[in-house]
Amino acid sequence: MSERMDAVMKPFRENEDFVRERINYGIELYRKGYNTIRFTDKEGNPVTNVKFSIKLKKHDYKFGCNIFMLDEFENEDKNAEYRKLFGDTFNYATAPFYWRDLEPEKGKPRYDKFSQKVYRRPAPDLVLEYCEEKNIDVKAHCIVYDAFSPDWLPREVPLIKKEYDKHMAELSARYSARIDDWEIINETLNWEMYGYSRLKTSAFFQEADYETWSYFAARRNFPINNLLINAGPCEAFSDRLTRSHYYYQLESLASKGVHYDGIGMQAHIFCDRKHEADFISKYYNPVKMYDVFDAYEKFGSPIQISELTIPSYNGGVEDEEVQAEELKTLYSLWFAHRATDSIVYWNLVDGYSYVPGGGKDTLGDLNAGENIYGGGLIRFDMTPKPAFLMLRNLIKNEWYTELDLNTGDCDRAKFKGFFGIYDLTYIYNGREEHTEFHLDKRSDLEHIIVCD
Repeated sequence: MSERMDAVMKPFRENEDFVRERINYGIELYRKGYNTIRFTDKEGNPVTNVKFSIKLKKHDYKFGCNIFMLDEFENEDKNAEYRKLFGDTFNYATAPFYWRDLEPEKGKPRYDKFSQKVYRRPAPDLVLEYCEEKNIDVKAHCIVYDAFSPDWLPREVPLIKKEYDKHMAELSARYSARIDDWEIINETLNWEMYGYSRLKTSAFFQEADYETWSYFAARRNFPINNLLINAGPCEAFSDRLTRSHYYYQLESLASKGVHYDGIGMQAHIFCDRKHEADFISKYYNPVKMYDVFDAYEKFGSPIQISELTIPSYNGGVEDEEVQAEELKTLYSLWFAHRATDSIVYWNLVDGYSYVPGGGKDTLGDLNAGENIYGGGLIRFDMTPKPAFLMLRNLIKNEWYTELDLNTGDCDRAKFKGFFGIYDLTYIYNGREEHTEFHLDKRSDLEHIIVCD
């Protein structure tokens, strides 16, 4: 065992019984359910001795990643590989809706797939075309984000609000029927960490109603969509629990009638190698982490692990093995807690992470910006790391249901499987037939298959 592995995994090994029991118990109880498949003919009469198979087609739980590098690589081979790896692994994508890059020139938004390119900001139409083809759900990130607001916005608060309202109405008219999840505000508590001093923020950001106005404007423009809030890891996973800044923020907003449909918790491990073990112990100790989830569950909205980075520090085999082990443990713990509904990894490929003020000139520069953490699951040359293979194995094999069943002398068969959309294939009158059904969280559901 490497020194780094021993130090990083120490909080999980010290709580080994807790980790094992909570993972096994939670997954069986909260991520799987029983279902009965019953076969009848067109008149409703029972059909017996039916051989059939079921195969999980799409998880209800959202396993995602940001899709900022769609068709953004320096050559078509990398673009094609990215499309394949992303589509074969994830069912959820965070799409960039940073207003500064979406509409760099007022009145000329970059919605169309053929719009002028901006690095790490593929046009929404391009993202939706790909995701709809791959049956991937999309989250828009992020509508009101002061640090990425357009340079052309006016200075006066009433005029800023007028522009935001117009922007939201435009987004809703174009995309609300195609995108369910909209992240409305982001990182309102930790903006100082990124060098956005008070003097660099807008007059709107400094207003007391920045969060409440943004929410109610969004709810007016997106009445049937899911509206989400997002916060950085130090705020989200603070062991102050109900006395943390994020909890106080959500509690304050709730008292004003604000109810978000999802609570985003970033989980970036953005620290140097020297301080990694202390960071893990402080924020991701499994017992403390479950206490955090239990506290935030009281708001009645699902928790989304909204942005995740696990470092490999651009190291060798041992560092990549540590990354894979961390990923397996954290994903398993998060997947097993009933309050969560999604985990979104952040940068998929090394060398293409966010660099403040940087663009394509930073490609492959592992000493620039967030590239220093080596947090991708795919190396710069597009070969998968052990962490990527681990994640894909969890989603596609360990947390997966595929069964061959037979009703025998009865007209039905019962099974337990992971919640999601299933393909069902059965034989009737010598013909192979295909259909699909949804196993959701309502237990003991029965699906009736009418044999034709």
